[in-house]
Amino acid sequence: MSDALAAPPRELGWTRIVLALAAFLLLSHAPVVRAAAPVVNTMLLLVPAIAACFIAGWWNGGSLTLMLAWVALAGLLLAIPATPGSEAYTDLARSWGVLVAGSLGIVCILGQRRFFLGRAIAAIGFAVLIAVIGMSFAPHAAVRVEGVFAREFQLRNSTMLTQWAHGFSTATNIAPAAREWAASRAILLQHASATFAAPLYPALLALESMAACALAWALYHRMSRARLGAPLAPLREFRFSDELIWALVAGMTITVLPALSAMWVIGANLVVFFGALYALRGFGVLAWFFPQTSLGAQMAAGTAAVLLFPVSLPLTLGLGVTDTWIDWRRRLRTARSAAGPGASR
Repeated sequence: MSDALAAPPRELGWTRIVLALAAFLLLSHAPVVRAAAPVVNTMLLLVPAIAACFIAGWWNGGSLTLMLAWVALAGLLLAIPATPGSEAYTDLARSWGVLVAGSLGIVCILGQRRFFLGRAIAAIGFAVLIAVIGMSFAPHAAVRVEGVFAREFQLRNSTMLTQWAHGFSTATNIAPAAREWAASRAILLQHASATFAAPLYPALLALESMAACALAWALYHRMSRARLGAPLAPLREFRFSDELIWALVAGMTITVLPALSAMWVIGANLVVFFGALYALRGFGVLAWFFPQTSLGAQMAAGTAAVLLFPVSLPLTLGLGVTDTWIDWRRRLRTARSAAGPGASR
């Protein structure tokens, strides 16, 4: 049997990937995430990406039946009529999902020696390039696209405000101050979403797309024997090229220099996207320093990181950025080696 058709490794279990899939599909509907997530129906990103992986797998000798089944499923999903009034937004979300999936499929076919992260960044970069070229032929296309997302955010938040107002009107009759406080925070959330989330939709959309590609990659390699590459490494091993630090530096420079204020949106999107990658790298460093072997301990650590977001984000971002030069995990390995064979990992 060829390497392309070798059986998947036994360590590819289903428990963690099912939990990650549930989080990806459900968390986008949570009020705080929904207020800023460019695509709430994340199936529009996930299913086309899985179909693209199966197309690349079929190209490498995989199952034709599975490929046709997933392509048909993606087609059915994209053919569902849009909700009246949100046709423009739905068309944008579907088009982006297909664009990223197509780019991922091409990268998987052509980039046989790359690891997943390199392929995902290349696919998203290729999709962004195509989108920018396409928008350059339509006058004010970028402004109109941002306006579509801004209106979508406002519509979501208006609906959420109505639901919250109804809930608090019945649940806090004995505490008017609590009702007023909640209403003021909800209005603040709505304004913040329209003001900040809409201009940052490219970075947020790219992060959502990368998560969809990672899930598609992991799910594909559990359902198919035709290998596209190595399985996703554990979080504690997460790292990438140190050269990407210059993208983060460029974004920060653009956002702080008054002379480059006209490019502020570009800089802010670079900071959000690459800052998220470096924060994830910082979480990997923490996972290396404090390994959690059981699934329950890992879920508890993840929940604590989310609840302590104002503290955990700066900490992990700092660890991820400094890991570029310090390489915390290499230093830890060196220290443990110097401590002798009795040192635990």
